[in-house]
Amino acid sequence: MTGPAGNEARALAAFARHHLLRLSPPAGDHPMARELETDVRTWAEHAGLTAGGGRAGLERRRIGRLVGRCMPDVPFAVARLAARQLAWVFQFDDTVAEDTRRLAAHRRWDPPGVLLTGRLPTGARSCAHLTALKSLRAGITAAGGTALLPRLAEGLRRYMESCAHEAPWRATSTPPDLETYLADRVHTSGGHPMYLHLLAPGMPSAAEPLPAALTGLAELAFLIGALANDLLGHAAEHERGDPVNAVSVLAHSYALPLPEAYRATVVLHAAHQHRFEAERARLVDDVTLTEAQHRFVQAVTGWVRGSATAVEPYWHHLLANHPSDRTG
Repeated sequence: MTGPAGNEARALAAFARHHLLRLSPPAGDHPMARELETDVRTWAEHAGLTAGGGRAGLERRRIGRLVGRCMPDVPFAVARLAARQLAWVFQFDDTVAEDTRRLAAHRRWDPPGVLLTGRLPTGARSCAHLTALKSLRAGITAAGGTALLPRLAEGLRRYMESCAHEAPWRATSTPPDLETYLADRVHTSGGHPMYLHLLAPGMPSAAEPLPAALTGLAELAFLIGALANDLLGHAAEHERGDPVNAVSVLAHSYALPLPEAYRATVVLHAAHQHRFEAERARLVDDVTLTEAQHRFVQAVTGWVRGSATAVEPYWHHLLANHPSDRTG
């Protein structure tokens, strides 16, 4: 993207970047951040997830570093599983989620069922996504997380279902209304690997349901990360005519010019961030929660603050693609 329109898109991305870093300064690293990065890249390569440009996406996102900052205090074994699952989601997003035919085929093969049971469907045994899920499941069960599998499988199911909802919007180049978009964006964020926190010491039992207030806080965290992603990814999505982005949704719903829609999305992100902080403070003071449940609230807070790490890789990727248009 070059010329005035491209410059404007990147100027707006610079505006968002400064907002995101001001609102959520990046957190500290996991003490084994380098080992996390090495592990997730090695695992993805062995699982077959680096074919077709997957390696470049993995390197650009620096998933080990991202997870290390979102989960700085958990044992390496837990952070490693979260990084692997997040790598799976990102690679699926890049190669399958926006391809209607491939997404339909994968949904028929039932990835959530593979994660839940470890059984590969007939006719799909060579699918890297499914064999990688089987590998991930083996790691989770070895870490004592069998009781967590239903929650993770449900998160994956809702992710894939929400991805399918996007197909008609892309086919018609028409964004959905804001309420519909935000409801789906909670799940297309791919934030459900955060629940692997429940394998860390002192967390609530994975076999017991979490209070609705805690799952609500987690889903709000997922949405905050998704809106940040929308802000930094809008330039590329706008270039290829993809309407599935909060900026495009607001522009369409309220007949806003692009700069105004972009700034409205910044305000929307900030409003959700402030709502999160208010709810977090309320839960911190809630004496009816157990000590383990309070630890989970802290973990979700760390996920939000650590996800600010994703800002810089996105930003540098934007500049690397357009080195003559540096805006911040």
